[in-house]
Amino acid sequence: MLRDAQPSDLPRLWELDRICFEPGIAYSQAQIRRFLAAPGAECLLMERGGELAGFALGYPDPPDVARVITLDVHPSARREGLGRRLLESLLARLADAGASLAALEVDVRNTGAIAFYRSLGFRTTARIRSYYGEGLDAWEMVREPAGRAASRVRRSREASDAGGGDRGIRRPRRED
Repeated sequence: MLRDAQPSDLPRLWELDRICFEPGIAYSQAQIRRFLAAPGAECLLMERGGELAGFALGYPDPPDVARVITLDVHPSARREGLGRRLLESLLARLADAGASLAALEVDVRNTGAIAFYRSLGFRTTARIRSYYGEGLDAWEMVREPAGRAASRVRRSREASDAGGGDRGIRRPRRED
């Protein structure tokens, strides 16, 4: 069952993030709560038999970027199309809110995730040094129908790094 996340889901979202990401990269409950509270944030989750199988979390980053915070799929539910369904549903919602570009960061060591995102039309636009901590780099990946993806994301990221303008949130670094 695909549904919107509720505040009461926070402990389960946090637990799954800890399963999917190594210590130091996994988000804290406070970080997930902050992202869920961001203006326009969307969080979709998939349950199977009452258990959380996966979730996707993102928010609109003005003027037209869908910023993907995380895509978490329980190891027992991988390779079944769940991640694709969650991510595409999240991006569709953010596109309905005005986003024409999707952007995310992925660990340069995570070849499986990189291949998955490429299969969905994402392309690498930049390497972000020490994104996940000292010496742990990320690839910035973007997807859009056509146009100037890299420069638009770079401007958006620079604005987010400078305090996010009136959004009040920075680019989602895992160690924040």
